[in-house]
Amino acid sequence: MSDLSISAPSMLREGRFTGPGVVTIRGGRIAEVAERVGDQGVTVVLESGVLTPGMMDLQNNGSFGADFADATPEQWAQVLTGLAVRGVTGLEPTIITAPLAELDPAFDRARAAQVRHAGEPVCRILGVHLEGPFISEVRKGAHRAECMLDPTPAALDQLLGNESTREVLLTVTLAPERDGALEAIRRLVDHGIVVSVGHSDATAEQVWAAADAGATMTTHIFNAQRPFGHREPGVPGAVMADPRFFIGTILDGQHVDPAVVKIVFAAAPGRVVGVTDAIVTAGLPNHTPLMFGGQPVTNDSHGLGRRDDGTIAGAGIVLDEAVRRMVAAGMDPATVIASTTEVAARSLGRTDIGHIAVGSLADLVWWDEDWNPRRVWIGGAEVVIPGPAS
Repeated sequence: MSDLSISAPSMLREGRFTGPGVVTIRGGRIAEVAERVGDQGVTVVLESGVLTPGMMDLQNNGSFGADFADATPEQWAQVLTGLAVRGVTGLEPTIITAPLAELDPAFDRARAAQVRHAGEPVCRILGVHLEGPFISEVRKGAHRAECMLDPTPAALDQLLGNESTREVLLTVTLAPERDGALEAIRRLVDHGIVVSVGHSDATAEQVWAAADAGATMTTHIFNAQRPFGHREPGVPGAVMADPRFFIGTILDGQHVDPAVVKIVFAAAPGRVVGVTDAIVTAGLPNHTPLMFGGQPVTNDSHGLGRRDDGTIAGAGIVLDEAVRRMVAAGMDPATVIASTTEVAARSLGRTDIGHIAVGSLADLVWWDEDWNPRRVWIGGAEVVIPGPAS
């Protein structure tokens, strides 16, 4: 791979826009970052906009008609290419509650896709996010209650008995109030798995006990969890008050009102991880009928995925649209994009992605003044973008 240098009038570094500057790339990684004026000898000159790390969506159930639970090789290729075009360079494909016996094939397919597309200029599969089945029937959301169960040693033995699962499982969302949950958290963390509190009716004390056991993440704050109260903080209050937690927050402006999103960012600076919770309908026209999690789903007129009974099933947008929605709501663009890049990387304990820094993988996005991704590089290789993102 040939060397590459990119100059930009502004760059996202450590949560703020700096610049002008030049990023030098060698062997797919960032070799030098220099804040200076002048484009002599620079390969790519960006005369406007902002250069940022590539975004990562750590909760995405599928997009462009594909459900990650049963996506075909062709669908994986379509999704990973489509996300890359929209500035998403890292992904945790999310698989929701299902019988344990049905999860092994899903992990096998995800692992195969991870291997098959390694090194290509498409969105990287960082690892799988398993959302359930160790969650609360009381806060089930769009999940099937009949498939939920306690995270017993036997259940974890079955889950981790599959080789592909052990290789690709990165995050598990569970409800810490379930029997055996604290022991399960410790075991999962010992395996290098991030444990996220979600779909939970836990009290604040139970959430903090989960943190003591090793939980470090929250799944879509305020959605499908015991609500915030001034005498019982519930899950939202517990995780905002506890610096041990990163806070997954859906940025579509509908799962959480933008005013509340602003409160979350203000309460937990540097700990908010912006996600979509996208489903199969993301990136497709509204009102396209599809299946998700074994049940029908379609986007409403606002691009929100809903079940037939009106239950919210997930977002019908891609992460770049989430950025635009939050900026339109008055949020600081640097803070919003940092939540999908630098903070997302820190939540996974990664320093080699999500940053414009020496040694990081050269996954980069050039945004225009309207916050549309115009050019994208993954490992220093440019992604072909057919036209402006819509």
